[in-house]
Amino acid sequence: MNTKFSIRHINTAIFIFLGALMLIVSQSFALEMTEISGLGPSKNVKADLILPDGNGPFPAVLVLHTSGSVQSADIAFAKQLANYGFACLVPYYFDAYGIGEGSRALSTTKYADNTFDDFTSEINYLKTNPRIRAEKIGAVGFSMGGYWALVLAAKGSVQAGVSYYGAISGGGKNLDLKYPLTSIFTKDSAPVLILHGSNDTTVPVQQAERLAEILDKKNTPYELKIYDGSEHRFERETKGKATNKFANTGTYDANVANDSWDRTLKFLGKYLK
Repeated sequence: MNTKFSIRHINTAIFIFLGALMLIVSQSFALEMTEISGLGPSKNVKADLILPDGNGPFPAVLVLHTSGSVQSADIAFAKQLANYGFACLVPYYFDAYGIGEGSRALSTTKYADNTFDDFTSEINYLKTNPRIRAEKIGAVGFSMGGYWALVLAAKGSVQAGVSYYGAISGGGKNLDLKYPLTSIFTKDSAPVLILHGSNDTTVPVQQAERLAEILDKKNTPYELKIYDGSEHRFERETKGKATNKFANTGTYDANVANDSWDRTLKFLGKYLK
């Protein structure tokens, strides 16, 4: 009797496990990913559009890459957001102007107007999709992308912006920025979430702290989280270690990665859902 009881419960446990596994797999394959070309006023920007399964309409998020252009971590991040009901557009905004990591400052100086106009065009493109809520579009950016997410929020182009270790100085020192973050925010700007590491040797944490002081003076809604001891790219895992949902290259910290992800979801949910 005990043997039959044990077997029956083991079989039940296996059934539940397989059912959960099938649900996870079905969710992973339910996302729609499409390569879009011809975006922007000059029709020279390509992007990956990732949609959740279903008719929507869904809130949408621009996922903006670092100075290293689009990486697998950006796509993985967008897919995770899509699993939580956000449509995502990942634009290759550096590639449109032949910008690389070594010439990243061109994005915020010479090609700043072009890049901003491209993002505006991409947002308008999202608004035309019947599966997307036109009035609920945000931006999440990493490093250089973090700078642009802040710009879009400051100018009211999106309803919420999230900056992961954003390049607040525009990617260099003493740059003649078209959109200096120290002056473009107002009380009417969209709310922003600023996530930064205290030990960031690429973008010193003092820049994030200075920006928070300015936002206080401008009465701009914001949230700031400084991660003690964390470096740049704290949510991106170094190659060779066990992978996670945001696996790529960087100075990965599992606890910080999970906390920043939770804060991002909560922030986007608050303002876009």
